[in-house]
Amino acid sequence: MNIISWNTTNACNMYCAHCYRDAGCKAAEELSTEEGKKLLDEIARAGFKIMIFSGGEPLIRPDFFELAEHAAERGVRPTLSTNGTLITRDVAQRIKDLGVGYVGISLDGLADVNDMFRGVDGAYQRAMEGIENCVAVGQRVGLRFTINHHNIMELDKIFDFIEEKGINRVCFYHLVYSGRGGQMMDEDVTPEESRRAMDTIIARTKD
Repeated sequence: MNIISWNTTNACNMYCAHCYRDAGCKAAEELSTEEGKKLLDEIARAGFKIMIFSGGEPLIRPDFFELAEHAAERGVRPTLSTNGTLITRDVAQRIKDLGVGYVGISLDGLADVNDMFRGVDGAYQRAMEGIENCVAVGQRVGLRFTINHHNIMELDKIFDFIEEKGINRVCFYHLVYSGRGGQMMDEDVTPEESRRAMDTIIARTKD
């Protein structure tokens, strides 16, 4: 299944320390709605079947639903990579009704650890509400977790959390050395820590 990701905007309501885009409150030059639709047409003609709408924060774009609907009409299933903080119950229902295959919500630890990375107090709680709203309407949702020195010890807690909340997917990522992430190289895990993290992930997945 051919998959493509589109960073639809550089604008974001968070200021994550490890953001590989250096996203922030202002949008850089980006495609208009009509340009975005033409891009989606080209992607469909190229044979791609799944489009990941990413950012920045894609839900900041006022035309997100219009673009996602256009993708679906062209036979490209929309999926969403988001920080989850803008997903109200109504937004979750619109996402579900549109046929979005999967919502991946970035979380980099529990409570204070996550808020430290996001650069916004309350980011964790708002992301939790976004997850709960997706689960409530039957929208498939999962976590996206970037492993580093500050959160590697929380892996077991993350698995406890996804079991408790009924979340059916979690994706683990290494730190990407671009954007603001390039300033966190000293915070990355060692090969030995990465191996131990994999052991934990494998064991909890089997469990």
